[in-house]
Amino acid sequence: MKNRVILASLLLASSAPALATAPLQQPGRWAQDYTERKADPAVRFGTLPNGLRYAIQHNETPSDGVAMRMRIGSGSLQERDNEQGFAHFLEHMAFRGSTNVADGEVVHMLERQGLKFGPDTNATTVPDETIYMFNFPKGDATAVDTGLKLFREIGERLNLAPAAIDAEKGVILSEERLRDTAQYRMLKASVSSMLEGTRLTNRWPIGTLDTIKAASHDGLERFYKANYRPDNATIVVVGNIDPTAIEAKIRAAFADWKSATPAETIDFGTPKPTRKTAEFNAVGAPDQLSLNWVAPTDRRAETEAVDREILINRVGLMVLNQRLADRAMKAGSPFVGAQAASVRSLLHSGSVTSVSLSSTPEKWREALDTVSVEQRMLLRDGVQPGELQRAITTMRTALQSKAASESTRKSPDIADEIIRAANGDELYTSDAQDAAFLVPMLDKVTKADVDSALRTMFAGQPVLFRSSSLSTAAGEAVLASALADAYAAPLGAEVKEATIAWPYTSFGKPGAVVSQTADAKLGVTTVKFANGTRLIVKPTAFEKQKIQVAVSVGNGRAGVSPEYAKKLWETQFYPLGGTGKLSLGEITQWAQASGKVATVNLEAGSRAFVLRGSTRPADLLTQMQLLAAYTRDPGFRTEAFEKAKSFGPMLGGQIEANAGAVFARGSQALMVGNDPRFRVLPNFNDVLTVNSADLTELLKSQLATQADIVMVGDVTVADAIKATEATFGSGAALKPAADAPTIVNVQPAKAPVLFFHKGRADQAFYGEYFLLPDYFADPKTANAADVAASVLQARLVDTVREKLGLTYSPMVDAAASLELKGQGYLTAGIETPPANFTAFHNMLAEQIKDLAAKPVSADELARAKQPLIEGQRKKLENNGYWLAKLTQLSREPRVRDQLLGEAEAIAAVSAADVQATIARFAAGKDPIVAISQSPLPQTSAVASTGSTAMKQ
Repeated sequence: MKNRVILASLLLASSAPALATAPLQQPGRWAQDYTERKADPAVRFGTLPNGLRYAIQHNETPSDGVAMRMRIGSGSLQERDNEQGFAHFLEHMAFRGSTNVADGEVVHMLERQGLKFGPDTNATTVPDETIYMFNFPKGDATAVDTGLKLFREIGERLNLAPAAIDAEKGVILSEERLRDTAQYRMLKASVSSMLEGTRLTNRWPIGTLDTIKAASHDGLERFYKANYRPDNATIVVVGNIDPTAIEAKIRAAFADWKSATPAETIDFGTPKPTRKTAEFNAVGAPDQLSLNWVAPTDRRAETEAVDREILINRVGLMVLNQRLADRAMKAGSPFVGAQAASVRSLLHSGSVTSVSLSSTPEKWREALDTVSVEQRMLLRDGVQPGELQRAITTMRTALQSKAASESTRKSPDIADEIIRAANGDELYTSDAQDAAFLVPMLDKVTKADVDSALRTMFAGQPVLFRSSSLSTAAGEAVLASALADAYAAPLGAEVKEATIAWPYTSFGKPGAVVSQTADAKLGVTTVKFANGTRLIVKPTAFEKQKIQVAVSVGNGRAGVSPEYAKKLWETQFYPLGGTGKLSLGEITQWAQASGKVATVNLEAGSRAFVLRGSTRPADLLTQMQLLAAYTRDPGFRTEAFEKAKSFGPMLGGQIEANAGAVFARGSQALMVGNDPRFRVLPNFNDVLTVNSADLTELLKSQLATQADIVMVGDVTVADAIKATEATFGSGAALKPAADAPTIVNVQPAKAPVLFFHKGRADQAFYGEYFLLPDYFADPKTANAADVAASVLQARLVDTVREKLGLTYSPMVDAAASLELKGQGYLTAGIETPPANFTAFHNMLAEQIKDLAAKPVSADELARAKQPLIEGQRKKLENNGYWLAKLTQLSREPRVRDQLLGEAEAIAAVSAADVQATIARFAAGKDPIVAISQSPLPQTSAVASTGSTAMKQ
């Protein structure tokens, strides 16, 4: 069932021991065809005589559009030794020309229909599959025909031209550099430790430098013919379409596709770890430990008996995770967080049950001891009645909530879930089916069931894997000794779970509503209460049974004193400090036991601190009580301070070792004039010093101000008023937030600004920034700049990516701030070795000169504008977008006109507007140049703008 399909990287499903009588999975067939179980009746499943599978569903969220997917059931696991990286290489070549589509025309075809390369047009290769994805903004015949035509071309008719292959090598080598982070290398080491003996350990999708450079037409053609076969392909179409018509189109388009060669049989191997411990050390690596219980892949078909077994396993894991979370959230915890998980088939290579934890390097042994105690005590004593019921209630609530909101699931999400089910050889069912089948089964789960499942999942000794940011390894002997000691230590007495009462039912005398006005164009109602609280409500039908809430207090980053601005990164930890009456652990325990759905997080916005929550209509009052408690009764408990202190060096180290993160941090700071209040990512030194009073100093006075509340989703105005009246609208009046300066003063740099990272020596980023006015200073320019950026992006994809192969993805953007006066910029940048900086600078200057000299063609303008227009229209059916915009509007009324007219403003941009904007702000102007590179010696490091480099 699809509730279990988020498997591979997160390990969220459940393993199970093999049953001699259970039928096995039959890859290449829909599970319902051999399990005699019923799949989602809303989906039309089918299989052509040539073996191609398809799934089609009519869906009207969003109201128009169609999501199309084609899955090839082969990835890097199917590659021969000299083909490593070829599955991924073919994914790239699918956009480089075929029998009926010229090189470069695929993206152009899709842009004309409003698809943006990346978010709407994309593909991905993993070890066990390759997926091509198109999200068309309209579900008309043109969209469907285009998608099916491209799938047919990709399936059998790729050109694989030698010149295109050679050009694409540079793009793939850029992607290899981008991926090669400490976290990625850690993942490879971890998988190799767990699944030693399987093919997966030396078959990574990116391949090797040697095989990428040696790729040729003949080599790619062999892999293409062997794996791009109808019996290895699945097509999924979901959207506002007629399934009968789509089925006929698929049959007509793909019936004559025939396999060129016999299918190959690949032995993925069986995991046989030879070492009980392993470790990985690198600057920027996460400080983590994992305990892994490994077994062969569970290939049983998804029968009802298997589903029951999996459900019980999930209950057991949830109980363990509750214990781990409770312990992690207590003051003095030696670990930052821990998670138990299990997967029946990790990339078809093994079954893994794991307990992973994160801790500071100096506390790893203590953290290992503490986590092993929690796991071992659960196995020794079994689950307690209270915690078992908490787990069951949480799972029941999740199942019922998903079923209640199923009618507004988004088409791309449905398409992706069907593809996951096909890859996992699982039964695809609806959320309503899952609730109807699993909830009665869940209510019958017993302590004996769960205790037995836990003993089975955690049978035998685990394999220990340690990842550390330290340069010095602990060593195999030390790790083995620590593992043995952890599992030999005596256990104490069982600790009983306490019952938590909810104390936040009253916030003073409910306040009266003093005004209520409706804005028909926005579809919102604004309500003011006597104590100064303001409520903005937008009822929508985009997500059934879901409500999002944002509470703005204070004046955010703008009101922070300079000496505390460098501490702003700590505000994300504020929720971990709980409230005055309850710790976060107690809040979580109460919510799980009572079946309540309420969340809280905090964002440091430019003009306000914003607490956000997500809930369902039945729990709206609870959600508002929770947010009000965090605002009116802040805890500032030591837990938040401890987590920030522990997490800070990890965060800082990971940023420093990532060339892209260092570039993003440095260039973003440049664009706010290096004002510490508005820098998003912290400098390394900032995260090393955390004081217990930081959050209090940053937030206490800001929380004690009038609140501006925004509610968006499946809510009525009456219910929103009632919940606000009982919480933020109650009690005495609070002072409004004082105005604070939000002016940005960016001074053009007279030389490239260098930021040095600690990652791979050949990783580097180069970007040029041209200053623009903020949005409200010149809205027309802001809109023209958006279109100009889209034009420039397409041109750079065609040139520096497709023709020159300098980079994986050019980065072009226009940003005219709605919140910061004076901030705006047009930027273009790439990831590429420093030796290519000058070539990119020259190519960019050439394109800017050309755009300023003459208007773009009608076709180029349309291809640039249409994805922007369709993207804006899609946003208008998204609750998250409305929440963000209305939250901005609560502090900046001028946002209203921008929100209402954005799509029309983009549509009105002319070729002359684009030309004038580039001529005025970019052509002939010296850009601000930002560079992120290694401090190690490089070749041809800086593109000259007439000045010497400066370091920052």
